[in-house]
Amino acid sequence: MKTIVTGILFLVVLFSFNTPKINFPKAKTVYTEFRADSGYIKKGEALRLLAQAKYDLGYEQEGRDTLDLQASNYKFSDTLGKYYKIDNGNYLAFLPEVTHPDRRVYLLMETTRDGIVLRSEPYWSGMYQCCWDKPYEGIERYGNNYFGILSCGTGSAHCSSNIHLFKGFAPQSNSICSYLYTGWCVGREIACLLTSDMEIKNDTVTMHYTMEHLKERRNGKYKTVDSEKFDIKYVEREQGWVALDSTKIYEFPN
Repeated sequence: MKTIVTGILFLVVLFSFNTPKINFPKAKTVYTEFRADSGYIKKGEALRLLAQAKYDLGYEQEGRDTLDLQASNYKFSDTLGKYYKIDNGNYLAFLPEVTHPDRRVYLLMETTRDGIVLRSEPYWSGMYQCCWDKPYEGIERYGNNYFGILSCGTGSAHCSSNIHLFKGFAPQSNSICSYLYTGWCVGREIACLLTSDMEIKNDTVTMHYTMEHLKERRNGKYKTVDSEKFDIKYVEREQGWVALDSTKIYEFPN
């Protein structure tokens, strides 16, 4: 009996020294759950939401999609989007469509708290996002009722931004100009800079604009030649936001 026990102990000691320890990799799981009234969405959560999104671009897509081409440029720890809780208890999520970068759109999605996508709408935000730095900066909450999504206009020595205001969830429609810079406003010597402050009262939006004409100095800095302050009121119609008096808008440089 002693011989049998001794043999078993010997085998246990032998395998404890000679059997290599195998570390199995942990599976990378992605579970999206919105816990606060607002927050940020990282790449893994973004891909899970985008995989559920169904939407109509409004035109026939040419060629084939390059799946996950742009997504590969981001790490799983990178922040791609932002979310907000809305009145019905669901959430709005705003994300770049990184799984189909050739479409060049962002997606506005309504989701449940546990990340089930209920509906999606594409938003065109310009060929180049000159009016924000990070992907998640394209959406903001304004007051208690409105959300706004920025779209950027770009060109040679030109950058502008327009705000698409809506309540709850809405497709892209008429927008309100919030910023404009063009380097060739008057001939090729004067630049134009339009800035604004937005005021929302009831369902009327008042944009407090400042238009500056700028001239570049020899040191590369600009001096203000003249400036003008004016207000434009906007109201929401079926086609989107419409200015009550559009006279000044037609004076904006293209």
